[in-house]
Amino acid sequence: MAHDIMSQFYTSLNLPLQDKLLVLSRIIEQSSPNKDLQALFPQLISSIFSPTFQNGWGLRTVTNEVNKYDFDALISFFEPMGPMFQLCYKLLSDPQLKYNLPLNLLPLDLQMTLERGRCPQFYADMLTTDSQSLNVVALALNPFDYYILNFALHLVNNNQNKTTWENWNSVYFTLACDYLMHFLPSDPNATVLPPIPNYTGKVPMAAPLQTANRPLYSPSLLLIPDLSGTSMNNQHSHTTQNQSRNEVWRSETVLQIFIDIWMSVEQFNSRNMELYQRNCQVVCSSPERVRTVRVLVKHLHSFSSKHLSDPAVRSSALRKYARQIMCVRAYHYIKHLVTTWPLDASFRLVMELWLSFIQPWRYVNNTISQDRSPVANNQREEANCNCLDASFTQFIAENFPSYTCLFQLVLPRFMRLDLTAYKNAVMLFRLGKVFSQQHLIPVLRNLELGITESGSILSSSPDINYNPGLEHSYTYNGIPLHKWATIAKQAISELNLAANYEYEPVWGDNTRYFASELMKKIISAKAQSENFVEEFSRNIYLRNQGIWASFKHFLMIGNQDEDVIFLEECKKVPTYLNASIHHFSSIFGFNENTFATNEPPTIEDNSLDHSSYINSTSFPLSITSKLRSKPTAVTYMGDPDLMPIASYESTILVRMFYQIASRLNEIYGNQFTQLWNSNDLSGYIAREVLQSPCVIQTYVKDTTNHQNIVRQELPPRLSLRRLGSHAFVIWVTIGYFMFRLFSFSGFSYVLIIAFIWVSFVFTKASSKMLRLI
Repeated sequence: MAHDIMSQFYTSLNLPLQDKLLVLSRIIEQSSPNKDLQALFPQLISSIFSPTFQNGWGLRTVTNEVNKYDFDALISFFEPMGPMFQLCYKLLSDPQLKYNLPLNLLPLDLQMTLERGRCPQFYADMLTTDSQSLNVVALALNPFDYYILNFALHLVNNNQNKTTWENWNSVYFTLACDYLMHFLPSDPNATVLPPIPNYTGKVPMAAPLQTANRPLYSPSLLLIPDLSGTSMNNQHSHTTQNQSRNEVWRSETVLQIFIDIWMSVEQFNSRNMELYQRNCQVVCSSPERVRTVRVLVKHLHSFSSKHLSDPAVRSSALRKYARQIMCVRAYHYIKHLVTTWPLDASFRLVMELWLSFIQPWRYVNNTISQDRSPVANNQREEANCNCLDASFTQFIAENFPSYTCLFQLVLPRFMRLDLTAYKNAVMLFRLGKVFSQQHLIPVLRNLELGITESGSILSSSPDINYNPGLEHSYTYNGIPLHKWATIAKQAISELNLAANYEYEPVWGDNTRYFASELMKKIISAKAQSENFVEEFSRNIYLRNQGIWASFKHFLMIGNQDEDVIFLEECKKVPTYLNASIHHFSSIFGFNENTFATNEPPTIEDNSLDHSSYINSTSFPLSITSKLRSKPTAVTYMGDPDLMPIASYESTILVRMFYQIASRLNEIYGNQFTQLWNSNDLSGYIAREVLQSPCVIQTYVKDTTNHQNIVRQELPPRLSLRRLGSHAFVIWVTIGYFMFRLFSFSGFSYVLIIAFIWVSFVFTKASSKMLRLI
């Protein structure tokens, strides 16, 4: 029987995906826990999460839109109640069963944390040390933890398959949403299924869980129940401790591992930069990873907001702990993204992650089902009626740098962006809209005032008596902010670890001058965008006049539809910029009349472009259409044959002709170069047929994650892209039918076309050779 299981398993790995899943599901269902099943488990994990797509299962590439059947089969196999977790739970029957995961597979910052011993207690009973050097070399994990950790690493360690817009709604992303909803339920009354009360593989915690960074709470708030189920006066017995942790250890695993892996950031300094460059591959966050982290942040806001209403003390402590560790990790992760992300419109992914993190009130009753399965109503998140109130003052104070320090890092980017571009204008509008919402700026400004001007208050404990005469200066809507100002200052010192760090006030003189310059840039961009709209509208009108324009429209020559779409976007730019002027005037306390602006019209913030940004299945089409739209002041510097396929071109023909031309260039490239450089008739003919040499520019990231421009010279080459246009196909088809009317065969038509083309090229080349033209 054991031999049969082994043979079926190894045979299944070579089967097509759906057959493989059926065989493995049958093996898992029919087999009982044994040594062979335990030995096969790590091989199965290695097969699933293999770095290469040829050996892996394609969790990050299979999508519902492209391959529905494979997508459904994978989801059924890996869902929380599916065969994969059935296998994990079967293997848990042996509490001593552990699988070693080498430490060098983890992100560098987590490796260093584990090696130094300043790690969360979650890892305390997992560390495996070398008997000779006494260094930590691996983590000893039970089957469930082993799978979850490999699942999380799959998103971080496999960036060689470049993420495209089309595969964002992948199996991996869908499963990540499912795992968050199942193992970290927002509903306090929900339990994680299936129950496994007999598992004793997790030891109880002896002390409250702590992270490497102390939670940003006032001293009175530090005494929270720990995740072992013990109270501060040790009321519960050891049995109760063990039982209480066994109730939520799966939730604890998903929470800790997803945060530690997905939000991992390498902190560079003079000591570890050389080590990082020598031993580790640069791991940069892909757009898919940023989107996944955003879903994690939104769900943890919803999960942790229920800690007061949770009837289970164990889960209540976990919910409070979730926000503590998430906030510290998220700040450093977002700060890393802001400082390293390319200066383009894709930065909105990072900005939306940041805006979700600093607005927990929007996700009190959040469900990530809309992120998992986008529906037609993409405005559901923006329509959330939850708003900022006094209950979130504590969160704002504890995460004060996440608002002000990151705001000061994000704002200068807009001084280097073309604000007349639609996507950049939308980003600026979104930033201003969030920070100008009611109550947020007054609270932040009063906290900053308390930090910078009340040294006597800051040096005292928030729990002792304070001078009532100073209370009014640091009070908003009747809420005394002196205590929260102390916590905000503590947050600045603990989150910004540099010894020489000095906080720069957002509402100080230096920033105010910068803000006024930004306002001038926005006003100038608004005037430019209005002029461009008038000019572009006039050009479209002139191009659409006359008989020839009607004929081109009939033959589908040109891109009139794209011009109309592009014009509609351009018309929105002045409106967004006008609203941004209003928002930033409110944020920095400017008088709008100083900048001579008009009252902006109300903008409904519910369009697809800025609802949940990438939670829509039509988002890839939106990006593609914008890539194909006519550039205004942008010049394409890459390979001309690799430009985005335009609407007036046939995708199939362009790709087919590109493959043919690439193969011919590969075979006859040297001959093409020789012909191009010759001065006889063949050289003149080659210069009429082939594409001229050119220099292209590409962006390549170095070991420090900075982009460098790399120049490359392209030799003379054959290009057949012009044959892939719809106009060429239409004219060739019309000519063919006309020849058929005169009883010519298709072969004769091809010969005549070839003869005409050769004669034209020969005549033109001969004329240039004889210097007649």
